[in-house]
Amino acid sequence: MLRAALIYTAARITIVAVLLALLWALDLGSYPGILFALLLSMPAAYVLLGKQRADLTEAMVKRREARNAVRARLRGNSDGQTDREQDTEQELGQSGVAQRRQQGQTARPAEHQADGRESQDGGGERQGGERPVEG
Repeated sequence: MLRAALIYTAARITIVAVLLALLWALDLGSYPGILFALLLSMPAAYVLLGKQRADLTEAMVKRREARNAVRARLRGNSDGQTDREQDTEQELGQSGVAQRRQQGQTARPAEHQADGRESQDGGGERQGGERPVEG
């Protein structure tokens, strides 16, 4: 990752320097020229450095995955499970998790929504698009 970051940073600095030299040659030196060069370098870098930006992003993703794998190994879940999956496995037992995975469902219990809060309808699933009766 360090190499990709250095390449991207050096390329950004090079773009600023080239634009500053160009503006200096057009007699727009000093403070306004520097600010204008910095302003112009942003879209120029976006257009010119797409490959380097993608390489840097890929390197960052690989590093994060490696760190998560090491963290998981140190926590004792060497099979790469997340903490949430491990907690759910402990709640449901091994057979409940395997059964949910076979059905194509997530490993979370049905009474929990995506953000971890319990659902308002008491945990039961509605069928046929029914809405609760208010009144």
